[in-house]
Order: sequence, then structure tokens, then C-alpha cells
Amino acid sequence: MSPIKCESYDYIEIICLYRYMVKLTLTDGTHIQGQFDRTLYISRDQQKHEAIAGINQQQQAVEVILTDIKSIDVLSKNPSFTHITLIE
Repeated sequence: MSPIKCESYDYIEIICLYRYMVKLTLTDGTHIQGQFDRTLYISRDQQKHEAIAGINQQQQAVEVILTDIKSIDVLSKNPSFTHITLIE
């Protein structure tokens, strides 16, 4: 599990602030489309991890650990950015 870059946290906050519709590409190759509105800590394997939370396209609650996210594509119109890579 690679750490994410410090400047990436600003992009995460922008996604939550403006509630952009995004497509997350995870490190395992899967994709999640949704709208995220908060960050939080969740437990996995008896460790706390930073995560982003919101709803997916099926309107179901979803939480994604930040270090599981490889890249983010913003799908909303007129965003302040369109793509960011969190983990190389």
C-alpha cells in the first residue's frame, strides 16, 4: 500500500466540497463511479485508514480507502480539474 502525495489531499477536499461526480480507478483495476461528500477514518485489518465516503451510481453508500485509489477522473461539467493520479 503506497502513501498518497500531500498535494493530493487538496483534490480530495475539492471533490467533497463541490460534490463532483467522479470515476475512481482502484489499484486492483476496478472502477467506482459516485459522488463523495466527506472524508473519514475506517478500520481494516486492525488499522485505521483515511477514506472518502459518498454514494455510488446506484445510490448506495460507499467508502473507499484513499490508498486503494490509483486515479480519479472528474465527470462533472466545468470542474476545476479533470484527472489526478494518486498512486503511480
